[in-house]
Amino acid sequence: MPLAPGLSPTAKPVTTTATVTIPAGQSVSNSADLSAGNMVMLLTPDDWTPANISFLVSEDNVKFRILHDSNGMEIVKAMAPGRAINVDPGYTSGSLYVKLSSGSSLYPILQAAARDFVIIIQ
Repeated sequence: MPLAPGLSPTAKPVTTTATVTIPAGQSVSNSADLSAGNMVMLLTPDDWTPANISFLVSEDNVKFRILHDSNGMEIVKAMAPGRAINVDPGYTSGSLYVKLSSGSSLYPILQAAARDFVIIIQ
């Protein structure tokens, strides 16, 4: 199949980034706008207080809901400092906004200092 004009065989989809921060003494970040695509990767801070990460999603940037899988389980990703972590783009395919949460909804972990994450959106 021929490629569209201007595309090379190694062209990647357009990506953008958003930075969110979990404030010191808190467990939930501000929101990232996902209107340009889906979250596909997280770049984690080097000084992360040990905790897993979970997600809150929204269609209006007002009411956020805990992200669950098709079995009703909260989606929680293992987290470590200074890493790039792949995120299934299906997690946010139906959302326009996302917040990151340190720990799970039942066991939030407060961060000792402000923690900045870079979200890769595609």
